Amino acid sequence: MWRTITTTLEVCPLSLGLVPTLKLWFFAALLEKEKVEQLLLNILPVGTAEELKNKGRSKARYYKNVSVLFTDFVGFSKIAEGMKPQELVQQLDDYFSAFDEIIEKYDLEKIKTIGDSYMCAGGVPIRNKSNAIEVTLAALEIKNFMINFSEAAKKRGEQAWKIRIGINTGEVIAGVIGLKRFAYDIWGSTVNQAQRMEMHGQPGTVNVSGNTYEFIAPYFDCVYRGKIQTKHKGMLDMFYVKGIKPELSIDHEGLVPNEDFWKIVDLHLYSSINYMKAERHIMKILEEALSPKLLYHSINHTIDVTQAVERLAIMEGITDEDLFLLKSAATYHDAGFVEQYDKNEDIGIRMAREILPKYGYTDAQLVVIDGLIKSTEIPQSPKTHLEQIMCDADLDYLGRDDFHVIADYLRRELREHGKLNSDRLWDEIQIKFLNQHTYFTKSSIKLRQVKKEKHIREIEERYARNEYKD
Repeated sequence: MWRTITTTLEVCPLSLGLVPTLKLWFFAALLEKEKVEQLLLNILPVGTAEELKNKGRSKARYYKNVSVLFTDFVGFSKIAEGMKPQELVQQLDDYFSAFDEIIEKYDLEKIKTIGDSYMCAGGVPIRNKSNAIEVTLAALEIKNFMINFSEAAKKRGEQAWKIRIGINTGEVIAGVIGLKRFAYDIWGSTVNQAQRMEMHGQPGTVNVSGNTYEFIAPYFDCVYRGKIQTKHKGMLDMFYVKGIKPELSIDHEGLVPNEDFWKIVDLHLYSSINYMKAERHIMKILEEALSPKLLYHSINHTIDVTQAVERLAIMEGITDEDLFLLKSAATYHDAGFVEQYDKNEDIGIRMAREILPKYGYTDAQLVVIDGLIKSTEIPQSPKTHLEQIMCDADLDYLGRDDFHVIADYLRRELREHGKLNSDRLWDEIQIKFLNQHTYFTKSSIKLRQVKKEKHIREIEERYARNEYKD
């Protein structure tokens, strides 16, 4: 078409006086072309639109890692019954327009709306490593938008709509198929599982699969909520995303990521250390090899210390690869319990040196990890800032609300291994240990010291009452 226009202008005689008319027609045609192209870009991703313009078709492509988000309004059929069609459509338009603005912030691709369901994806058509993170951030923002919108609606005496949100990450095929009414879409079991995450979520929650959780765990507070059966794929883990980790969010509210959030994201995505695989390696060993009689020194203790060391490290300004060294030391500091109960730090060091080089750790980094593991020996005597963080994380529970529960696990474990023969003796040991113990970092002193002192007083009062059975 455009070649024909150009040729016409070239051969048209000036004496015919038609040039002004042709110019007007030409510019009108150009304007119409721009409108068509803009409409195409509103419907399709840029690359796909260009391919359709140039070739007349667009090839569907395989993507290994894509995160798919589904939303759905709870009880929509009942809501629809009580509203006029025009009002219903306007309300949906208000919601979906807000969702469009949110996902655009995170460079996500809107796929389609189906009735009251909204579907978008990250990692298509432009591949990236961070799509699970960005989709989760968008989901949390959508959830918070709905909470605020619903509260405002209630104040106006209007019906508040509730939403479910589900996310799954995996492989898809994406592209345009057919010859008419072009639409960009994605296909595969990943999409079906994302929809099942939405269906099995609760109103006002973000429900993600175990596949997505593996990518977002370092940045978000998540709660495990069991498994569901999926078609052809067996059982799938589910997690609720409560919010961004407090230390990685502005004002510790878990709503908006702060600068440290993006530093930690970059650390995980671009470090030469593959920390996540290294962690999964040792956790699998601990899960299989630790004795069930280790009520305190169980895998739960390792997870607890690893989470505590990350939280403290960020509070202490550690956002580079030293964070991985701290977390790795935390995963190995009690690994020696798989072989023996007493004096097992050197076994954990040996295991770390055997395994971690496979995941990009250098000799110099292993030396640091050696020192971090050694520093947890009682009595603690850290020599560096990192070792102080490690020691405080190992005994973080001393100043937490769950202190008495965790301390009782240790009491029962010591009894099981013949190292304790009375509960009164146990409280004597606790009083002496807690009074001698000190937190080293400013963050731990601020967070835990007051409550630790409260626990000391509680144990001393119990000891004074002398109501022990043995």
